[in-house]
Order: sequence, then C-alpha cells, then structure tokens
Amino acid sequence: MSAIDGSRSLSALTLPGSHDTCAYSVDDRLARTQRATLDDQLHHGVRVLDIRCRHQRDRFAIHHGGIPLGLTFDDVVRTCAQFLARHPGECIVMSVKDEWPAHDCARTFSATFEWYVQRHADVRWHLASELPQLEAVRGGIVLLRRFTSEQPLGIDLTDWPDNATFDIDDVPAPFTIQDEFRVPVPASIAYKWRAIDSLLELAPGLCDVRWVINFCSGTGMAAPPAVVAFGDTQHRGIHEQLAERLAARLEPCGTLMLDFCDWNGWRLVHALIDRNWSR
Repeated sequence: MSAIDGSRSLSALTLPGSHDTCAYSVDDRLARTQRATLDDQLHHGVRVLDIRCRHQRDRFAIHHGGIPLGLTFDDVVRTCAQFLARHPGECIVMSVKDEWPAHDCARTFSATFEWYVQRHADVRWHLASELPQLEAVRGGIVLLRRFTSEQPLGIDLTDWPDNATFDIDDVPAPFTIQDEFRVPVPASIAYKWRAIDSLLELAPGLCDVRWVINFCSGTGMAAPPAVVAFGDTQHRGIHEQLAERLAARLEPCGTLMLDFCDWNGWRLVHALIDRNWSR
C-alpha cells in the first residue's frame, strides 16, 4: 500500500482478505478456515480481516461460531499494532462481528469495543462512517462494524442478511457484498463459483462508487471449507478457478475474502495485490 496513490479510496483498491481470519488455531474440519497465523497473513499481504468475537465477562474472546479459537481481541489488536508500527504506509481493514451470545457481561458489546480502543491507545482507529481515502488511514485500522451501537461507530454493516448477495445503501459508504456461504455438498461448489464470478464481472464498474466485498468461502456438512477451497477428486475447488480467472483478466476486483489464503505460496493474495497497478 505504501506505493499506491493515497488519494484512492479503499473501495477502488483490490484488497486480499481472509474469511474467519483467526480460525487457524482449531483442528476441526468444519471450523478451520486458515492455516497461516494472523501475523503471517499480514506480512504476506492480507489487508482485510474478519474478526469474530464472543462477549464474555466484558472481554472479547475470538470465536468461530460457538467454537473458541484460543485467542483474545487483545492478541489481535497487538499483532495489528506491531505490524503497523513496522509498516506505517499500510492500513488494515477489520470487520468486527458479534459472533455468539454474550455471557456474564455488565456492558454492551459496543461499550466493550470502545474500551479496547482506549486500552490500546497506540492504535489509530478510523471510526468514521464514510468511505476513506488511503492516505487518511495509513498506519491505522478501519472498522467495518458488524455489531449494534447506539451511536455512530465505524462503517455500519449491521444490515447483513444471511447467506446472500446484497447491497447496503443506507450508509455513507454503499456496499455490494456476496456472502453465499452455504455449500451443502461438493457438487454445490459450482453454484458458489458462479456467485463469486458474477460479482467479479460487476466489480470493475462498481469499485469507484461502492465497496465490493466478495466472499470466496463456503461450507457444509459434506463440503467443509477445505473441500470448497481445494476441491476433491470429482469437483474443482474455488481456489483453482479463481486463480485461472485472475490470470485471464487484469481487472479491479474489490475486496476478496479467502479461506486458506496461503494456498500455493500465497498465489491468490499476490495476484490480487497486482491488480492495483493494472489500471
């Protein structure tokens, strides 16, 4: 990012992201979505993080659904702060989601988030609601808010339907998002790919005016995340199809959220980064 024109908005950039960023610490076929640690992801070019929290005793534990991942929000913020201190020309976009029912809390999720902002005073958060230009957020973390708040706080994405492709328009920064994550059987990977590819087709015409977020992740009891990403003996995975698509067409893509983003030597992450110099 340090080499990109700072006057460009984040929506105009092609940004690699990781779906369920911290689900690398659990050995569960349905819950595991990554192999690389958060620090490795950042150092290899991932800039959009999907952080999911359970509010417990007025603190955030990092979860995948009901499964604790053995990390805290403090761990996440410290890792991001250390990376940004070493690379002040970069920025991180962080989606923070209220992932699981709260337990034994005396304050709201949003109040605890603001407590973390104050607790980590060395971190510069972008908590405004508008779509920022890169220069304004270098060295900082941009909040995409997926939790309720009684006051303006970050970019509000709480109006997020389940398993859908949708627009969010009633916010200062409009979004188009594909998050059709249900892939019940390996044969359904073809449908998931069509959902991804359809938004890739639209992205070049949208990215200057909307933030496009395209989830490449999917899961089902018979098609866990690794099968969706890598395929099996009878079905091509999302990663191989996406790699071919990116090699064939050098167009802006918006933000793509990947499972197992270290696949094939970080090939997809590098291909997405290269889009920022292809216009």
